[in-house]
Amino acid sequence: MKDDPKNTAIPLLTGLVRTMRDCCQRQEGLLCRKLALTPSQFACLLAMPERAGEFKVQEVAEVMGLSPSRTSRIVDSMVRGGLFSRRTLSSDRRTQLVALTSTGQEKWQEGHKLLSECEKRLLAQLPPQRRRELAETLKMIIKAW
Repeated sequence: MKDDPKNTAIPLLTGLVRTMRDCCQRQEGLLCRKLALTPSQFACLLAMPERAGEFKVQEVAEVMGLSPSRTSRIVDSMVRGGLFSRRTLSSDRRTQLVALTSTGQEKWQEGHKLLSECEKRLLAQLPPQRRRELAETLKMIIKAW
């Protein structure tokens, strides 16, 4: 009896997504080692907007999809590493503001450069039309989930 394509599509997609996730995690590990950051620190660094200024830890937590307490612990390590500065808002002592230091800005730029190079290497394997199709397909899958 032949397999019904409807029954095999989901396990195939799940397997491909797992494999893609594993590949991404390996690449992230390589990037983290090059930047001397943990994966959590790398994610926190990338969550910081490019524009200069201070941001509430809560805002960074929302971008990262983490709780404020977990994000605060990551921010603590970034402050200790000299990548972030932090201060308490004078009008509300519960509110912590963070900003990239000059070292943090350099690391942010280096991280984005490495990500861009990684993406270029990946996409170089596909002709331009397939790149567009891949992007559209991934958007559709993400929207459906």
